[in-house]
Order: sequence, then structure tokens, then C-alpha cells
Amino acid sequence: MLELGEDWKFPIDPVGSTIWMTPQGTWGLTIRCKPTQVSLEGGLEETFAPRLVIDDLAFLGSHWHELVGHEINQHGAWHGDGDPEGSLFVEQRGDLHETLLRITAHSGATLHVSLEGTCDVFLDDDHDTEVALRVDDDIPFEGVKFRFRAEGMDSRDPTRRAVELLSQYLDPEGFRPPVIEPGGEPGLFSAVFEPATDEEATVSQSIDMTLSPEEQVLHGSAKELLEGMVRQGWLELEDDGLMGLVPGLVDVLELGGRGASRAERVSEWLIDRDEVVDLHVADDDLASVLDKFW
Repeated sequence: MLELGEDWKFPIDPVGSTIWMTPQGTWGLTIRCKPTQVSLEGGLEETFAPRLVIDDLAFLGSHWHELVGHEINQHGAWHGDGDPEGSLFVEQRGDLHETLLRITAHSGATLHVSLEGTCDVFLDDDHDTEVALRVDDDIPFEGVKFRFRAEGMDSRDPTRRAVELLSQYLDPEGFRPPVIEPGGEPGLFSAVFEPATDEEATVSQSIDMTLSPEEQVLHGSAKELLEGMVRQGWLELEDDGLMGLVPGLVDVLELGGRGASRAERVSEWLIDRDEVVDLHVADDDLASVLDKFW
């Protein structure tokens, strides 16, 4: 909910509201309200859909979860040279003043925003100053979007280049694998890193996006094999132990061979790993799966 003064309250539209980050580690937010009818002086009523925008906020962490607990206390006008820009649009842009912005919690890919301050409100020729402004609501975090160049050898693997650029300021493990699209001219691409939720974090952390495309395929196949063995009841693991097995399992499988001898080698390797609680599969059964899928 966005509140202006004592009487105006606007439900927030989650579709048009978002928090974002840049690959350089700055962040900002846009809050759009649903069209809502409010009372004006003289008994009139009118429908407004305010929009609040704050840009170019500094972020000193690396994982986007570290936004939780972030607090910014802006004295004076939050608009001008050298300061982050903060504006409220009702019918025209009005500045923010004496503003306290806090991120108090996260759930999945949403962040809870608490904001208190004063603002200027423009309605046609009317101009109200020092209007109390308050926001208290969940806002979706969209992640990081940017355009970049990947020329020469990098153009063959733009995903790797995008991860390298993101890694200069932010932790890639907080995001899903990027969506990369051509940017309309040779060597130009766009990248979208959507945030990984807590449940997805283990998956996003597992595959090292700086590996070559061939290595990523091998690691992904090994991960799927382990996940299938767990679902089948063949393999018991410590909590969060699956991803630590992937690189070593790739090495063992790439030694080659077929049949029961290769399955025995894989079984012996798994049993020796600290991440493995127990193994419940005969070598012949495991061999049939390995020979079919690897």
C-alpha cells in the first residue's frame, strides 16, 4: 500500500512494480499503484494511479539477499546533482524529502519495502508540499538486465562473458542461468539474470557458468543422473550434498568403459564420498542406466 497524507491510499500493482539491479551493483525501484478513486476538496472525486521511482542507489554487498537490512536515510531533497533521484508521479513529477527507505525481508523473489518521508504532489495547477508519504509492501525483484559486447572468442560463448561481467560486482550464484539474446549487431548481446529463489539456489550454484559449453553439458548430465538416482531411492545424500558430487562424477564417467565394470567403479567412488549416506543399487542395474544415458 502507498499512502499519501491521511486519506489517500493506493493498492500497489505488482505487475508494474519492481526492484532491479545493474551489473555495476547499483539498484533502484519502481512502484506503480492501481487506479484508485480518491476524494478531493469541494466534494469532488478523481481517479489517480501514482508512480514512485528511485534510481541509482548504492549497494555494497555481492548477493542480492544482502539487500535485506539495507537502510537509507536521505536528508533534504532526494533529487538533484550527485544524489539518487527519487520522484513521485501523480499527474506531474514531485520530489521526495527526508526519506527513510528500508528493505526488511525477502520471500522467494520478492523484497519487503518500507518507506517513509514527505513529498511534493502536483495536481494540474495545484501544488502541495510536505505531504506525508508511506509505503509498506512486497515488491518483486526482477534481477539484472544489461547489454554487453562479446567480440572475438567471447562471441562464441556470450553466456560465459555475461557471467564474467556480472561477477565483477555481484554473486552469480544468486541468479538463475542467464537468458542471452543477440543485440541486433555483431558482437552485441543482451543478458537477463533472473533471481534464484531459496529452493532454486542449489541448482543455480551447481553448474559453473564459467565452464565451457561442453563442460556445462557434462555437468548438467551428471547432475540429472544423481537426481534420478535419489528419486529412485538408489542414493541417499547428506543435505545439500548433491552438487558437490557433480565435478568428480563427471571425471569418473569420462574414464570410459561400459557395463558392470564401469558401474562398479562409479559405485565405489560414490561410497567413498562424504556427501553419500548410502547406496542401494546393484551394479547391473546401474550399468543399464549408465550404458543408456552416458
